[in-house]
Amino acid sequence: KDPNLLKDAFLSNVPTTLFLLLPLFALLLKIAYVFKRRLYMEHLIVALHSHAFLCLDLLLVLLVRALESWVAQNPGALASGFGWIEGLLILWMPIYLLIMQKRVYAQGWPMTLLKYFLLGTCYTILLSFALVASAAIGLVAM
Repeated sequence: KDPNLLKDAFLSNVPTTLFLLLPLFALLLKIAYVFKRRLYMEHLIVALHSHAFLCLDLLLVLLVRALESWVAQNPGALASGFGWIEGLLILWMPIYLLIMQKRVYAQGWPMTLLKYFLLGTCYTILLSFALVASAAIGLVAM
């Protein structure tokens, strides 16, 4: 009945969920780049780097939102810039991950783009299931 109950149950399990998804994402990378002859550990490092970047970027988005709500009490010229900053931070996420994948695995743009979208789709599906399961586990555990 409390609207914050689901939010708290969900947020308390997100770090564990992301941690459990790291080896699965590394496995997806291993499958996508099977002919590159890289060790699984190398793909795990790429997965760790990707997740760390996403967490940092999301933290910055949340900080911008908090700063925006604080400044909104006294709106002025500064308040209008927060939407742009937040939009640029969100836009930077997929761009950075694409550039990182291109540099790490050193393939041409067509193959990099194909694998980027395939990996992104698979990971989005995995993440969706994991977050729903995390929220369900958080509710049951309460």
